[in-house]
Amino acid sequence: MTGFEESLDRSTKEAVDKYQGANLYVKNLGDSVGDEKLRELFSDFGTITSYKVMRDPHRISRGSGFVAFSTPEEANRALGEMNGKMVAGKPLFVALAERKEERRAKL
Repeated sequence: MTGFEESLDRSTKEAVDKYQGANLYVKNLGDSVGDEKLRELFSDFGTITSYKVMRDPHRISRGSGFVAFSTPEEANRALGEMNGKMVAGKPLFVALAERKEERRAKL
């Protein structure tokens, strides 16, 4: 690995670690829920640092997304209040986001 690659790898890991415990995974989103609606749904719980509804290559919602808060406490409050909440006729599933490696290790 070159110095640049090591630096990039380290900065990526630091960015992921920064959001550890403060980043929520949200699924079972209705088709009408876009980025801004996702932000609105979670804005009462604290400072949102990023939010995104996942889309396929044709820009169609995958029915899931991520919301990152400034602190793990804000994320935990949102998780507790939003998990199972009915939005657009569907119950939301909200959990702490995990990296792929962490999810695979649990399987």
